[in-house]
Amino acid sequence: MKSLLKKISSKIKGAQKGKTLFYPGCLTQYKLRQINNNYKALFSDIGINFTTLPELKCCGSPLLNAGYREDFEQLKKHNQRILEKNNIKRIITNCPHCYQVFKKEYNIDKILHTTQVLADNKHKLVAGEHKEAAYHDPCILARNNNMNIINEPRIVLRRVGFSIKEPVQTRKNTFCCGAGGGLKQNSPSTANKIAKERLSQLQHNQIIVSCPYCYAHLNENKNKNQEIRELSQVLTRE
Repeated sequence: MKSLLKKISSKIKGAQKGKTLFYPGCLTQYKLRQINNNYKALFSDIGINFTTLPELKCCGSPLLNAGYREDFEQLKKHNQRILEKNNIKRIITNCPHCYQVFKKEYNIDKILHTTQVLADNKHKLVAGEHKEAAYHDPCILARNNNMNIINEPRIVLRRVGFSIKEPVQTRKNTFCCGAGGGLKQNSPSTANKIAKERLSQLQHNQIIVSCPYCYAHLNENKNKNQEIRELSQVLTRE
């Protein structure tokens, strides 16, 4: 992975004047930094011309979930000024929560989740050895607000050689990991019980997710035989 990042670092620097923003979200940017780097590497490697804007703040999802609409609007105005100043017309994010907020609350032409971009460029992905894994659908991607981002991650995984083992509750009927909606912060014991229930449903030692919250929360609650991998880790063979 290090050699890959070095190889394409010049591409990342050269993309700073583009109209497409890669927005990793707070959890990825500050706690899951390797995943942040993974996506930058992947997008540059498949020829996506993108920029990053460190001066942007949180999308505001936690404020909305907690009912602080006025504070959210102030935050949104700050972010919108920066987006307009940099002529951003498209946002790519790996966080379903950011995806939902940008789609519903911000005046941006196009919002894409990372799985959509990767699926559109599947012909540029390199197939590996045939493996089996369970895929966990994040709630927001699979069923919230008619987003229906269900097929895209599966297209990507099959392209690179995975056979997907589907749990009973999957796709639009997916079972929550327990981390969303402020539950993890306000009732961690309940959130952990939900995560353990979901992990038992997945019935596989290798589990792949495409949401940083699901990734972090399931990792905290997995048993010693389970491996939770974020989609970018699979694609970069991290």
